[in-house]
Amino acid sequence: MAQKFDYIVVGAGSSGCIVATRLTEDPDVRVLLVEAGRTDRTNMFIAMPGGLPFVYQNKKIGWGIQSGPEPHLHGRTIDEKAGKVLGGGSSINAMIFNRGNPMDYDGWAEGGLKDWDFAHCLPYFRKMESFEDGPDAWRGGSGPLRISRARAQHKMYETFLRAGEQAGFEITPDHNGQRQEGLHIAQSFIHDGVRWSATKAYLRPAFERPNLKVLPKTVVNRVLVEDGAAVGIEVQGPDGPRRVRCEREVILAAGAMNTPKLLMLSGIGPGDELRRHGIDVVAEAREVGRNLQNHPGVDLQFGTRHEDSLTSQIGLVGRAKLGADWMLRRKGLGTTNFFEAGAFLRTRYDVDFPNMQWEFLPITRQLRGNKLVPVPGFQFWMDLSRPLSRGEVTLNSADPSAPPSVVFNTYAERQDLQDMIDGVRMTQEMVRQSAWQRYRPQLITPGPEITSDADLEAFVRRATGTSYHPSGTCRMGVDAEAVVDAEGRMNAVRDLRIVDASIMPKVITGNLNAPVMMMAEKLADRIRGRESLAPSDAGYYRRLSAGSAAAAG
Repeated sequence: MAQKFDYIVVGAGSSGCIVATRLTEDPDVRVLLVEAGRTDRTNMFIAMPGGLPFVYQNKKIGWGIQSGPEPHLHGRTIDEKAGKVLGGGSSINAMIFNRGNPMDYDGWAEGGLKDWDFAHCLPYFRKMESFEDGPDAWRGGSGPLRISRARAQHKMYETFLRAGEQAGFEITPDHNGQRQEGLHIAQSFIHDGVRWSATKAYLRPAFERPNLKVLPKTVVNRVLVEDGAAVGIEVQGPDGPRRVRCEREVILAAGAMNTPKLLMLSGIGPGDELRRHGIDVVAEAREVGRNLQNHPGVDLQFGTRHEDSLTSQIGLVGRAKLGADWMLRRKGLGTTNFFEAGAFLRTRYDVDFPNMQWEFLPITRQLRGNKLVPVPGFQFWMDLSRPLSRGEVTLNSADPSAPPSVVFNTYAERQDLQDMIDGVRMTQEMVRQSAWQRYRPQLITPGPEITSDADLEAFVRRATGTSYHPSGTCRMGVDAEAVVDAEGRMNAVRDLRIVDASIMPKVITGNLNAPVMMMAEKLADRIRGRESLAPSDAGYYRRLSAGSAAAAG
């Protein structure tokens, strides 16, 4: 490629789209954005929120990575959804907008990353969004991301909230504002009935800039390193293999599974692991691939009458109406992801803020034969927000086309397993409240015969999946073993930066798309040499003790 570039960004997912867009706001900066997948306009269901199940099942726009065998889950493998398409995860995920808890970021700062406390992150959350309720001290009103509050019109969403109150929990008016803890009506990356991905919000408006070149359907085989500095990449695309060089930085935004894989293929990582695959060690970086985290979780399912569940609206006639309403008017059930209510709660009082997340659906599904079919009822997806267990990403081979080896090591720490068991019991207690009894709920999963801790442990081990939130494999920190510094710059190689979920030192309490976008906005300023936005003085809810709470500044 004869064209010269200042920056090469690898991966056009949530963070890559933002970094490339922000860098090219400077007309004198030339940026190449490389994406292994295709355009996001080849599949109608990507734009249609109600088409989420079809997006998940489409192998053409996913990486097809599986974790496992998981040693504490009877050797099971788990399908990990990761977007191989323009927009990355933001083009295939459930569109749930959660920022995380303010104390997540203050925890990063306590570990030495002082500019990553909530006060310094909040201005970037506000910068990137336009929240439909309007701006305030916590929310933005003029950013490219259009964030909506779910309409939650099905009667079971209200029941979910009322039962939670009856069980002793509170409802928070904005879980992305001053207070996260409690039950809530969900918020989403949806506007005017359409998915609002990183492509739509950032990249597409920048397509016409002459200083941005987007290269889809092109796989990066390795980063080129000369004299201890990144100078470009080797790619494999429709025109065969070639090398592309840059004059300033290579920026990796390939995600927590593919970024460490690419580093190791480039000879950057744990020396023993590289030599095992016959890869020359370019730079020793022992923590690359380690510190892997996710949000493991399980579904709890309850049966009800057909007329009470969402199944009554999605029969053959209902599905036809759903499609027509969305295609013709951008109205109806096609405009929702159905995850319209949720909660962040604590399973025990010795944690300072919620350690578990719930997402509620007024429908349930079961595998019958080889087909997932809707069943009258409702279900809760519940996952651990900050598990103690840690896994690792390694190589399966030196072949760039081979997927990485991913093992989350779920429930290696006993406390994680106990928290999940306690979460199951909390959910069952909520469903025993009077608000639910009008629906006469019948426990489906786990079965009503599963009551003891031993039985629940067995259920959890065989039923656990993940929320597809891998993170932490190229940890940001101030210590000698950290993979990157507080600005995402690799410690082992100059002119190589990482901007994605892999640099999170600890996973946050919630879905990762919004935090990753915030991080990309923040680091884009640093790459451009700009001063960071001034820290916010907006406070947030903090529980002071088991019996009291306060808004902390």
